Amino acid sequence: MAVSFGSTYSGPFEPLVKGVAVVVGALQFIGVFGLMHEAAHEHLARTGRANRMLGEALSLVVGTSYPGYRAAHLTHHARFRTDLDPQEVIHPPHPKPIMVTLLVVAAVIGAPIFLLVRAPLIAWRRRGAFHALRGPVAAITLYGGLGLVLPAVQWHFLLWTILAGWVLGSMNDIVYHQGLVDEDSLRASTSFDCDVFGQAFLSGANRHAEHHLYPGVPGPRLVGAAKVLRGELQAMGVPYERGFTLAFVKRLTANPVFLPKPRREELAEAGR
Repeated sequence: MAVSFGSTYSGPFEPLVKGVAVVVGALQFIGVFGLMHEAAHEHLARTGRANRMLGEALSLVVGTSYPGYRAAHLTHHARFRTDLDPQEVIHPPHPKPIMVTLLVVAAVIGAPIFLLVRAPLIAWRRRGAFHALRGPVAAITLYGGLGLVLPAVQWHFLLWTILAGWVLGSMNDIVYHQGLVDEDSLRASTSFDCDVFGQAFLSGANRHAEHHLYPGVPGPRLVGAAKVLRGELQAMGVPYERGFTLAFVKRLTANPVFLPKPRREELAEAGR
């Protein structure tokens, strides 16, 4: 709907209206990814098979390998803040100039690199070419077909919307964990209070610290859990932010390129 409206709108404040339409469409694209994330945790349906089918269908829109994404994301939960976490940018550690470059790239286009390249490669290594390529090939077929049937103005607007979704998605993802302590604890995960936005477009993943604490709880139910757990999590050092954009600007200003904070043992060692 945002693509159809934005691409054909002609009237007062046209650049502004088209810009808003691009952002709304991009958030809807991110919302599809949010649903795929829920499918990876088997939250969308009663059975694992049904969740896999839904995840495969959603990955067609996102343009990734669902088996690769699911394997990577579940490993992210199981091996968080280690060299085995395929979604981490700061592991394995690199010299600072390389780390800075990686974090800058991740903050802008980290999401498409992970979804279009990393996830299919993980699927290829684990399950072979068919599981790695069926999602991306189906996505190319889908969007190629849309390019043949849509008017050129709508097709180009759709491409700009997807590009905006990749950039906004990368900016969202970077503030979940980056720029926080380099340790496997809830202090390295952010909980965002923007529940209206989070429910509408992120399937509740804005409550990210709660999600890492209870990955088996569907995202939409984390709002209630967050109210109960907030005091305890704040006492543990979990950072709470009002929204993603504010957190992005705040961390970028206070800690350019989101370099990780030292571990507690490193601080203790430095103080000796």
